[in-house]
Amino acid sequence: MARVARRVHDKRVLKLIRRYLHAGVMDGGLVHATEEGTPQGSPLSPRLSNIMLDDLDWELHERGQRFVRYADDGRIYVGSVRAGGRVTDSIVRYIEQRLKLRVNRQKSTVALAVQRPLLGFAFFATGTAGSAWRSLRRLSNDPRIGSVS
Repeated sequence: MARVARRVHDKRVLKLIRRYLHAGVMDGGLVHATEEGTPQGSPLSPRLSNIMLDDLDWELHERGQRFVRYADDGRIYVGSVRAGGRVTDSIVRYIEQRLKLRVNRQKSTVALAVQRPLLGFAFFATGTAGSAWRSLRRLSNDPRIGSVS
């Protein structure tokens, strides 16, 4: 909450956020207390992620890294897989030690940009970007939309 309070100055909003975080989650008709963080899919989750990870953006910028981030989903672009391993180790340390956040290591990986779509977009070996095949497949299976060619 201290990090959130650096960006949000309205005490009523801070109080509302705190109450929301402590409200718990309903599962099967029962309310379960939340130990930490926001529930997955919460409308507050991407906003809090942007506040909490703003310092990471500045750190990456200071290091001269090329990156893109949306809420808690992001990519850092480096020149080789070996450099990716070094940057991953360094950034995970920064996030866990400096920001006091947990990194999901199962979702964190080093891969070529063409192998990892981001927010429904894919990067191609030609240096261009476009819709990811998985997104197009999902779209074409939606009966409300019709077929996509």
